[in-house]
Amino acid sequence: MNMQSEESRKGFFKKFPGQFWLVVMFEFFERGAYYGMMSFLSQYFVDSLHFPKENVGIIKGVIQPLLYFLPILAGAIADRFGYRKVLMVAFALLGGGYFLTSQMTSYTAVFAALVIMGFGAGTFKPIVSGAIAKITDESNSTQAFGVYYWSINMGAFLFPLILVPFLKSIDPRYVIIASAVCTAAMIIPTAFFFKEPAKQKEAEARAKEREQTGLLQTLANAFEIIYSPIVLLHNLMKKSPTWKIVISLVLALLLGYSVYSYMDRSPAPVKFPTIGIEKDNTTLLFKVQRNMLKKVPYELKGPSEKEKSENTTPSIVTLTIYKPQYINTDVMAKLLQELSEYPGLAPVTENEINGYITQSIDKIELSFEVDPAAGAGAGVESLPGNRYRVFLKSLDDYDSDKNNLLKKMHEIPALRGITINDCDTLYQGLKGRSFFPFFVISLVLLALFIVAVSPGGVRAPRLYLLLVPAVIIAAWFLPGLDTLGRIVSSVIYLSVMSLFIIDKSDSRKFVDHGKFLLMIVLYSGFWVLYFQMFDSVLWYVQAYVDAGSFNNAVNGFLGIFGVKMDWFFDVEHVTAITAGTIILLQLFISSIVKNKKAMPTMIAGIAIATVGMAVFAISTHIWVFIAGAAIFSIGEMTAHPKFISYVGLTAPADKKALYMGYIFLYGVFGSSVGGILGARLYVHFVDNLNQPRTLWLVFSMIGVVTIISLLLYNKFLAPRKAEKESLKK
Repeated sequence: MNMQSEESRKGFFKKFPGQFWLVVMFEFFERGAYYGMMSFLSQYFVDSLHFPKENVGIIKGVIQPLLYFLPILAGAIADRFGYRKVLMVAFALLGGGYFLTSQMTSYTAVFAALVIMGFGAGTFKPIVSGAIAKITDESNSTQAFGVYYWSINMGAFLFPLILVPFLKSIDPRYVIIASAVCTAAMIIPTAFFFKEPAKQKEAEARAKEREQTGLLQTLANAFEIIYSPIVLLHNLMKKSPTWKIVISLVLALLLGYSVYSYMDRSPAPVKFPTIGIEKDNTTLLFKVQRNMLKKVPYELKGPSEKEKSENTTPSIVTLTIYKPQYINTDVMAKLLQELSEYPGLAPVTENEINGYITQSIDKIELSFEVDPAAGAGAGVESLPGNRYRVFLKSLDDYDSDKNNLLKKMHEIPALRGITINDCDTLYQGLKGRSFFPFFVISLVLLALFIVAVSPGGVRAPRLYLLLVPAVIIAAWFLPGLDTLGRIVSSVIYLSVMSLFIIDKSDSRKFVDHGKFLLMIVLYSGFWVLYFQMFDSVLWYVQAYVDAGSFNNAVNGFLGIFGVKMDWFFDVEHVTAITAGTIILLQLFISSIVKNKKAMPTMIAGIAIATVGMAVFAISTHIWVFIAGAAIFSIGEMTAHPKFISYVGLTAPADKKALYMGYIFLYGVFGSSVGGILGARLYVHFVDNLNQPRTLWLVFSMIGVVTIISLLLYNKFLAPRKAEKESLKK
């Protein structure tokens, strides 16, 4: 039996060439370095470098789009100039970016260093998956991408679990230096052992038969796929006057709506989860904050020294509850003891606190408006339904009068928990504009105009050269945008300009591109669910999941070996459940589905993941949650490697890396839509209505819609011919 097992292992490893295991090693170290650093980076920025949390959010808001956008360009460049050269550039950028991040202390320098790292990571992504697609075929593609996905999770699991705690205990910078070493060291095996995938030579031979393509043309061609819907829309308008009228009318209505929303400066009210209890001369203000970095269940904060010196009446004591599920008998006794030290609060009872924790939280709705008729200065007006209107005579008054405004707000007991930061948030909402609809529709109109004036294979006309600076200026000086918004807008508008030098004469090519892009959009519905595991699922775990029995089981098991520790389940262990499940089962699942058709297997995986999310609705018990998370991970490991394999098999031979770069758009759609939608649904169903079960059922329905849409795609649009041809190779 052992001999059979050994033979099967040998057979498994012989299925893949040595180049495959080399790129899998690259993936393991690159992902381990990335997740190792990211596992503590926010904490390092705040605690060690003392960056404001808002600035940390800006850094991550830039790096993530880089990671998902750059693979499109990097894939096109790798297909044109070779995988080996681009791979060495990627590792150089990664190693250099990580090392500079570890050495810099100023915000600007750290930001720049991480941007360098982001360029390296975004360049690296499509090359590994593209290389695997080229060195595998239908007999081993599914298992190959299963191993690839397994290596990602192994790196993401081991580095934060083992290496990061050890290095962080010595010096936090050593974690980032280790990331630099892990990635920069990969230059050596790339230089000496990595060879261009065999099929790359075939692609290069075909490329030489066409006209030689320079770097500018290569970058422009990278956007063929993403702008294929615009080309198809223009072709549809040319075919029929009726379609031209209908599409023009729709675009005109969308333009009107986008301009209206952009000019509207009435922000939506902001809700604060606070509730105040007044006793004598003291106000006890309750808050709930889902802070993932807090290890304590609550925090009690009395009046500041400034408030004491000014004899502020009444005194404000703030009780912030971070982990309601950990407020047990002992913790409650300690909390009541601390509360009794504030003379005006007695008697705050255990029932009052428990009632607050278990019942829905009262909401204070605060809107911020400019009201020229309000008179001098700022003020606050109470409205029915626990709502309040904060008003300014003009926006120019805010900076000079915000302290006076806050003082007036604190005269109302229910608003005493509002801070200057809360006021700044409201002010920014009032000052900002609804830019996104205007941005999208102007992008579509500009793209349609370019396609209309440059049909076919037009090459760099003078109009293009004249419009490039004009577009940059227009994007940069749009009112209501911050610096980051102007930079991003300029880059995206420049990508639209590539339509001037893209050959648009082959309509069939754009039909295929459009189908491919549609599949990614539909598949992104699954990733809307996936990204809940990093947001709404964690909030749910912290606020609702009862982990007592699991904690007792783990501590009891450790006690058998004489290890005594007060271990408890926390939000960071959710990732351990999902990554651990994939590490244990990925290779087994891949062997089961290796000979199954791609699209049905993807749909089956999404169905399993949807069931896993529906399991969350059954109960708040920890064992039910673990079962749901594990089932979701089984669905993920069934669907995603097959999806990557499917794209690799059906992509054109000379555009493997380009197509592999585009598949990362699922991350763009899934994270952006999933993040916004998840937060809003959580606030509505959980914070407002106290109905977490409904939340998970709604997400399960999103999974069902995704399954139905992919079934329809598979029936009517899937490129069966291309898939069959690829399977014959």
